[in-house]
Amino acid sequence: TEAVHLQSVKIPNKILIGQTITRGHGTGGNPSLGEAAMRDDVSRIINMIGMPNVVIVTGGLGGGTASGGIPVLLEEIRTRFPEALRIALVTFPFAFEGINRIENARYGLYGTLQQADLTVVNLNDLLLKKIGGIPIQFAFKFMDSLLVNTLKSLIELITKPGIVSISYADFVTAVKDMGLGVVGHGTGLKVNVATENAVKNKLLDAELKDAEAALLYVVSSPKTTLEEASEGPRILTERYGIERVFWGLRLDDKVGYPKVMLIAAGITSPTLKSLIGEIA
Repeated sequence: TEAVHLQSVKIPNKILIGQTITRGHGTGGNPSLGEAAMRDDVSRIINMIGMPNVVIVTGGLGGGTASGGIPVLLEEIRTRFPEALRIALVTFPFAFEGINRIENARYGLYGTLQQADLTVVNLNDLLLKKIGGIPIQFAFKFMDSLLVNTLKSLIELITKPGIVSISYADFVTAVKDMGLGVVGHGTGLKVNVATENAVKNKLLDAELKDAEAALLYVVSSPKTTLEEASEGPRILTERYGIERVFWGLRLDDKVGYPKVMLIAAGITSPTLKSLIGEIA
């Protein structure tokens, strides 16, 4: 909704929504304007994405555009493409940002959970606890890189064949109607260390033992043994008791140490539950 900011984004396809409503000046942190702006131009977005099997929507909750617009976009996608999987990757604002942004985020998250198959949430407050001592520019770049790496890994997981592949049917089982999710990324000398680091690096206070399903995506060198590779899913099934674990392994001779992305689905978060009730 903010024209100046959108002009600085170097991507080939972009749409300024709600020009007739916000005049290109943003929503001023008003979710109602975000909703109206999205409804005004949602058809343009739908026309751009074609006929999708999977739609991934991402944004930072707390302002007006994402908090108001994401649920509207997901609702339209759900109506137009009922068979398409809808995944949302969102961040929840810092508590110190004030009650208004927290209330906006609550509103946006509630609507997103109603419309998405899986909503992966990262709490900025947990980012503060984990890396609060580093310069602020690097802290925000860390959150941005987390979202980018998650998107990249999800796309690779779906589209790039690996020595162990997750089928689209498996992906649907792990994501469809799962509600709340959490993501973690990790690297390590071995796959088991990378997996444990992915668990430690999640930015939501969710217990993995409560997860209904998990996706584990491993990228490692061709020297990786079967025994080592199997340690990743073994940790999730034996240590955390997750019954449905879908894992993919792609070998890459450019990778030094194993890299892991973990998404646990169908989980609960005490923090989010206290904010928006039983739906989280």
